[in-house]
Amino acid sequence: MFILHIVWIVVALIIHFFALMRLFPLFISIPFLFLSFLSFFNYLNNRHRFRGFH
Repeated sequence: MFILHIVWIVVALIIHFFALMRLFPLFISIPFLFLSFLSFFNYLNNRHRFRGFH
């Protein structure tokens, strides 16, 4: 799952780079990049969380 998040961030950065060169719409690449970082940090935050005794 970690590798998938890294690949998603790299793809979002490449798309954002294309948007900065005006080859792709910027208003689509910015939320895509934000969501990729948000999902990655959310994944890192919830990995080793103590969920109580069962």
